[in-house]
Amino acid sequence: MTQAEPRTPATAAFQADTAATAARLAALQAYMEANVLSPARFCCATQNACFESLRPGVQMAEGQLSYLGQHYDLARDGRPLRVVVVGQEDGGLIGYVSLQARYDRIHRVAGLERHYFREGGQRARNPHMRGTTSALRLIFDKGLGTDWDQEFVQMETGDRFHMFDAFALINVLLCAAHKPGNATSQATKVMKHHCLKHLAATLEILEPTLLVLQGVGVQEWMAPVLGMMEEITPHLAKANLGGADPLVCLFTHPSARSKAHGWGNRLDAPYLVDVVEPTLRLAMSLQD
Repeated sequence: MTQAEPRTPATAAFQADTAATAARLAALQAYMEANVLSPARFCCATQNACFESLRPGVQMAEGQLSYLGQHYDLARDGRPLRVVVVGQEDGGLIGYVSLQARYDRIHRVAGLERHYFREGGQRARNPHMRGTTSALRLIFDKGLGTDWDQEFVQMETGDRFHMFDAFALINVLLCAAHKPGNATSQATKVMKHHCLKHLAATLEILEPTLLVLQGVGVQEWMAPVLGMMEEITPHLAKANLGGADPLVCLFTHPSARSKAHGWGNRLDAPYLVDVVEPTLRLAMSLQD
């Protein structure tokens, strides 16, 4: 099996089915309102067990929902491409984050208002979103770079949209647990266990063809949902999710503190160049 060379944007034809994505969003909204966060209240059935599992002094921000771009349902050269990036949890202590609020935060703020680095009066993205930017650039045939103008996906129709509008960003945990003023996660095993049912339901609705897992912990927590996977390389596998066979990229978190494992701050980061880039190129070649 050989590693594919990256395509240029001109050779990859993209089509978007926004009606299909709208239907997925409606299904995800219905599930979350019934099982996690309704417009009126946080309604997760296992919330008491999760709250009781917290250590003294730890606060929980409940109901931090997922992100779904409006052009999530894509075809690349006629083949389905549905990209889901999976993280651990939201790093903030702001709860009751609706799907619409998450969309505004990721698409408008992180995608349109911020750039890879601070430039032209625009603020810089954080290391997590810079790493996500690099991953999406590789997936959408852009190559690594910091040029914001190249972050747009060109359609066969001539329409274009920012690549942040063409993927889903979900977290294993829909509630965050932290000590005030400390970004280190204090999530418990109870929280991780109970949130798996929401993760499984989300993936069933989204039906991804490509999963990008960010963090070793995420890989361990998700194992019961992904089940037995067929290893392709140490960083790429194929899963079986209810009949679907998404490719799964197994990466560290972009903001990992170790220089050997972090890949969200520099385009020449060894992990980005030696692991993330070749793995994603291979994954895209296998989708052809």
